[in-house]
Amino acid sequence: MDQSDQPDTDGRSLEELALERLKGNRRTGYDPFYKFNYEYSLPSPGRYRWQWFWDSCFHVIALSKVDAGMAVRELETILASQRDDGFIGHITYWGRRGAFLSAVYFQSRFGEWRRRHSAMLQPPLIAQAVEAVYKATGDKDLLNRVLPNVIAYYEWIVRERDPDKSGLISIISPFECGMDNSPVFDAPLGLRHPGRLSLLWKNRKLDVSNLVRSNFNYSKIKRRNGFSVVDPLMNAVLADGLRTTARLLAESAHAERADEINTKAQLVETALNSQLWDDKLGHYIYLSGKERRPLIDLTAGSIMPLICESIPPERLNKIVTEHLCNEDEFWTTLPVPSVARNHPDYDSVGESSIWRGPVCMNLNWFFVRGLRQHGLTEIADEIASRSREAARKDFREFYSPETGAGMRGTQFGWATAAVDM
Repeated sequence: MDQSDQPDTDGRSLEELALERLKGNRRTGYDPFYKFNYEYSLPSPGRYRWQWFWDSCFHVIALSKVDAGMAVRELETILASQRDDGFIGHITYWGRRGAFLSAVYFQSRFGEWRRRHSAMLQPPLIAQAVEAVYKATGDKDLLNRVLPNVIAYYEWIVRERDPDKSGLISIISPFECGMDNSPVFDAPLGLRHPGRLSLLWKNRKLDVSNLVRSNFNYSKIKRRNGFSVVDPLMNAVLADGLRTTARLLAESAHAERADEINTKAQLVETALNSQLWDDKLGHYIYLSGKERRPLIDLTAGSIMPLICESIPPERLNKIVTEHLCNEDEFWTTLPVPSVARNHPDYDSVGESSIWRGPVCMNLNWFFVRGLRQHGLTEIADEIASRSREAARKDFREFYSPETGAGMRGTQFGWATAAVDM
């Protein structure tokens, strides 16, 4: 990387650098459709110029540590585009050109282009973002005001993405789980050891198919046996989000709903443990299509259910000792790579086909959170320490698991999540 791209840390703390980065990425304006003054931090000025849902949730989490006022305004901007039925899209194109951009990217439903958001999800992290703001501010009025939005969001996901009530939700695109080009999705996309152009073509083709053939309706996609994957990462984050919502409800004016939401979380975790655990492999797997064919690639998503509250202790121990702390798999110089080190498609330096090896700070945030929840503080602290060291050098989209060097997108907002490790 060119030396001029390196931030001048000048002895400043990681927290000071994170605030500077998120302020530098800040965008404000007025949206004529929502009649709303939006305010959010771009994921990256050079590459991603709109509001991505889980990026923004991580910005809220980081900002809660360094500027609670900015965190509140970004949280309010996330919720401003929420539909009446609870849905929040994975991208919102704020501003006067938003409707045009919503149409030309082919990721929004027919008839909804004026709403300026995509028709897809991202990992459902909104409750964790609200929790961070509430811890920082203690503002119960804000908590009482936003919790109905949070509940409506999770209810939409469960209702629309698990119509058969299996306990597990499905994704309709690799973009939805955030790990866009992970090798676990090669087979459902009809690919084998693909290059960047093949991945781009297949994903864009999938977007158009989901729009034209089903208008992004999951039930229709499932009936025609389109791309449909049960992802352990998405379901683990959903369960964690529901648990978090229940904790927040217990402290709010809506406390009567806490047990109900906690029960929903337990249903997801029970389904994860009964349907996605592979005892021979010793990790969680993905399921694809109507036939729910097993996908056994060992990715960061395969061990993400360690964040779940009710993971059986023997499974947690197996995941941690045999996979997470295994130097042939996930215990690299900078843990945790997005794909196991011994996977045939592992690539620690490739920047064109992402999520095939490099480390992402937002996944590390989940791992640190989960490990601490289960009392594995020594391992959590080691991941946190190495993550903070890498982030302090450079806020990047990814990092090399072998060297810790920054990769791909520069001035990247979600890397500031390291301040909350």
